[in-house]
Amino acid sequence: MAAADPPSPTGMGFFGMLSFRRSATAVASFDPAQEDELLALHALHAHVADRLEALSSHAQPQGPVLSLPFLSKLLDAVLSSSDAFRAVLALAPVAAAVSRPPADRLAADLLDRSIKMLDVLNAASLTLASLRGAHRAALTAASCLLAPALHRAHFARARRAIARIFPDDAKAGATAPSPSSRTMRALSVSVSKNWSAGRHMNAMAAHLAPPPQVPAAAAAGAGCGLGLALYTMSSVLVFAMWALVAAVPCQDRASAAISPPVAPPKQAQWAVPMSSLQDRIAEEWRRREKKGSSSGSAATAGLLAEMQAVERAARDLNSLLEEIAEEEEDEQAAVAIVSEERTREVTEQAEELAAACRALEDGLAPLERQVRAVFHRVVACRAEVVRCMEHVPRTASSNAAASASGVPPPQHHSF
Repeated sequence: MAAADPPSPTGMGFFGMLSFRRSATAVASFDPAQEDELLALHALHAHVADRLEALSSHAQPQGPVLSLPFLSKLLDAVLSSSDAFRAVLALAPVAAAVSRPPADRLAADLLDRSIKMLDVLNAASLTLASLRGAHRAALTAASCLLAPALHRAHFARARRAIARIFPDDAKAGATAPSPSSRTMRALSVSVSKNWSAGRHMNAMAAHLAPPPQVPAAAAAGAGCGLGLALYTMSSVLVFAMWALVAAVPCQDRASAAISPPVAPPKQAQWAVPMSSLQDRIAEEWRRREKKGSSSGSAATAGLLAEMQAVERAARDLNSLLEEIAEEEEDEQAAVAIVSEERTREVTEQAEELAAACRALEDGLAPLERQVRAVFHRVVACRAEVVRCMEHVPRTASSNAAASASGVPPPQHHSF
């Protein structure tokens, strides 16, 4: 008895079609080249799903989502996903399909998003460098208050250091020095005054949609699976940059949309963990923005947990120092030595600030290195896509020459 034909995948989306095509190919085709293509595509989606699932598990159920360890894992996921994507592009039939519809439009969109991503990474590098200035100021405030014998002069120095962390809150006459040019070095050209992280993120997320569903009869159309790979990689890049902009106070971040930028189809393996992470970050972003606007304080423009801890400890310490200064004015105290009880309170707050500074310092340098690594990896991946897009014109010329000589052109696989 003849084997039954595979059930018709009518109405099935691309992600469902992938599983059907893979099983159908295994049964009916036995074409090693096409099976390699399908395996590479499946590996890309499975890898992205695994890394996002690990990120979702890493995020604490309570408390802030965006921390230095989380961002480090996120950028590492971008690096490894880029490697998986380049493994797909390394297959000759896939490279040949990049310049053919419908993959050509998706590839062009990915190239455009890559350029915008480089700008966001550049701005993030500037921000991370500027955080070092805030870290040094906070550490100065904590260190001078951990002296063996506290004097009022230590209090005044600590308050001046804290004023550099919150220049908008500084009283009249207390000015915050601008960062030096060396501190503000970036990966490429400096960010202009008119550059907007928010506008860049909105542009990156614009028109980000999965390939449209197609009838079953068109399932073998060229570029079908490659479109999924291009969409998946674009989604990973957009999500990662949105999370980075949410975490660090990039220039003109306020105009970025707080709503999640990626709406993956439910059939995608990585849809659930990405949607979960986006919802948690968006909710935290909304709470932070609401708290900052209602309090009227100069709340940080970023959600980075370690920087929030430094700011919170610095504000608590500054409030205590202001309270002590007001008491001294009321009592008209002329003694420079601080009382034992107040010394203990100040020391405890200073130790909390010093601990927050250590946590920020431990994760800041590794994250800066990863931002640079992602920057250069995106450049390399973009060059690979450009190389693939230039493949078809060369192949077309070769095919024309082969036809003239009577040699049949190479067979392209649908991908």
